[in-house]
Amino acid sequence: MDLETFWRLVGEMRDRAEVTDVADDEALSSCVVDVIADRLTADEILAFGAVAGDLAGLADVPAMEAAMFLTEGYISDDSFMDFRDGLILLGREPFEAVIADPDSLVEHLRTALVRGSADGSGDRVPIAFESITSCVADAWLRVAGTEDRDEFWDAAQAFEQRSVSPVRPPSGEPSILHDADATRARLPRLAERFPQRFEPRTAAPPLAPAEPAPGAERATLFDYQSGLADGRAAAAAPELSNKHFVPGWGRPFWEMGHDNDS
Repeated sequence: MDLETFWRLVGEMRDRAEVTDVADDEALSSCVVDVIADRLTADEILAFGAVAGDLAGLADVPAMEAAMFLTEGYISDDSFMDFRDGLILLGREPFEAVIADPDSLVEHLRTALVRGSADGSGDRVPIAFESITSCVADAWLRVAGTEDRDEFWDAAQAFEQRSVSPVRPPSGEPSILHDADATRARLPRLAERFPQRFEPRTAAPPLAPAEPAPGAERATLFDYQSGLADGRAAAAAPELSNKHFVPGWGRPFWEMGHDNDS
């Protein structure tokens, strides 16, 4: 599938979503699935999914990680994949502009189709969408006349092995998630738009640590996030290490003292 066809289909998805005034991911997913299934054959659907994956790969760069943290207030491995899918659903012009300059995302916050502030002025502007791959699978199953999801994955794998990507992978660049000054320098407009991301926050005094489970060596990421969500601080916070972990309720990521390479 060529990029012109791909982006035309994304435009149809956006048009249909705007006409139906989607309010959540489920409604938007229906629009995405319907357009793909109505317009494409089973093999063409696989091609659409492959191009979407390639384009999402272009956004898999450190500056985009920081852009997600600034706009949404958190980031994780899974949510960053969803964020890149959401960037695609902004449409061709915004997507290509943001790929060229991640800081230009500040100009396209009103373009997001789902959740958050309708005018892009809220404390967080959710862009992430879960997920194009799931929509591609649903559309393929509908067109192929089967409910066996394993058949889709087998077909997608076979297609990937014989296809040629129409886009090129991004070049490497250093991470800036742990560096507030580097984030401000790389994304000055987003940093100005979301200054609250740089404000230090004081967590509540830690509760008495619970007795560790047999074989447990340190607190888990889930335990720490759950504690913060309940207004508590985890005593083992300095021991935690996760590349994309930014607690939405605690200190900014660059104050956590995590290992950048973990």
